[in-house]
Amino acid sequence: MLCAGVIHGDLSEYNILVDAQGPVIIDLPQAIDAAGSSVAADMLDRDVSNLANFFGVIVPELLTSQYGKEIWNLYKAGLLTPDTPLTGVVVAPVQEADVGAVIREIALAREEEEERQRRLAEAQS
Repeated sequence: MLCAGVIHGDLSEYNILVDAQGPVIIDLPQAIDAAGSSVAADMLDRDVSNLANFFGVIVPELLTSQYGKEIWNLYKAGLLTPDTPLTGVVVAPVQEADVGAVIREIALAREEEEERQRRLAEAQS
């Protein structure tokens, strides 16, 4: 579904039907556009975790896998296809955080809010 830009949003074992043709995903009213949502990565990870927890009873290694994060990273990089091989492993980034950049962003946001509050006060007086 993510290859088509869609995230189910409430995927569980109850939303997958299987027949002779293969699995069919149902119950899509809460599906979202992956590219247009700030919570898309979290929703995908939750969907994948729901399935990993269910199937992990039979395949315990799923319980420690990171398929949701791996799939999202491939999607963001433009490398996700229906045939992309997955490992369930995501390597943590090794680069150091740019704390200075974060502090500068916070200061800019604070300045913008102070300016907005000043304009609001002027408009009310």
